Amino acid sequence: MPKKTVKALTSAFSELSALNRMKVEVDLLTRYSTDVIYRLRYDSMQYDYISPAVQRLLGYSAQELNNPIPLRSLILETRIVNDGMKSVESYSNLEETRKRGDVGKWQADYLMKTKSGKTIWVADISYPWFDKKGAIIGSIGSLRDITDRIEAEEKIRHELIRAGSTDELTGLANRQSFWNRLENEASRLKRTQSDLSLLLIEIDNAERIKASHGDTVFGNVVAGVAKLISSSLRELDLAARIGSVEYGIVLPETSPDGAIKLATRIRDAVARHTFYTGSEPLGCTASLGIASSRMGREMDATRLYKLADMRRYIARHTGGNRLSSDDMADKVH
Repeated sequence: MPKKTVKALTSAFSELSALNRMKVEVDLLTRYSTDVIYRLRYDSMQYDYISPAVQRLLGYSAQELNNPIPLRSLILETRIVNDGMKSVESYSNLEETRKRGDVGKWQADYLMKTKSGKTIWVADISYPWFDKKGAIIGSIGSLRDITDRIEAEEKIRHELIRAGSTDELTGLANRQSFWNRLENEASRLKRTQSDLSLLLIEIDNAERIKASHGDTVFGNVVAGVAKLISSSLRELDLAARIGSVEYGIVLPETSPDGAIKLATRIRDAVARHTFYTGSEPLGCTASLGIASSRMGREMDATRLYKLADMRRYIARHTGGNRLSSDDMADKVH
């Protein structure tokens, strides 16, 4: 066989082999890749190619997404990545910009509705598609499910917010959150005629508990009292740890009588509770001071706090395990 023929056949077989390898690679990408590859034409705003992975992503076939289900109709929310995650309200201006060729890399996250009705987050990254003369035709890009990533980011964000507003030991709100809520509720009183009450609580003989049983038991008592407080509250109430052994409870829409009933319930729950020490049972009591906006309609957050703190001081220094309010006699029930 002539050398030229052998060379030509060898070249042909090499090209065929390379073509077959390419087909295998393309087949692997289209069959098993979780990314969806697409090519979008701007003149019709239709996709002249979408890889089969789109059916795994959205539940629709490529044919369904061009007719009768336009892919854009599945987008519930758009956040533009390179514009500070700004939401897009209308695509009309964006489309005009694209058709003029004034486009570069496009990167956005979409909240999308799948065929099954489930919502997922999808990342879209695309680049301009030009013809041989340099005129804009459309864009070529990819879609990827990023739901897990978005959910993880949201979880971290909420944890950071919570960490900044929550007491680590007890899980209650911290002092700053307490004051923010108290000031907001006190400001609201100027616009409404609703009640606002404040309850301040202090563990009695806390120094003796710490000296006798150590830091671990002391921490268990502080956290245990916090749980007893939390279990007594409504959803709209706010409980906070505002000191080492002090707690504050903001009680919106609560009259003095309602605050006294709650204080009594908390005081009795603490007095009945047995705390774990590791060797012997331990009990403790608490002193509570109560203040209400009814004690003066000009009551602001600072005045309300000072009044409740004064009543807490009286309760503690008249024997402990007491409630003290301007609407009641100091007493032990």
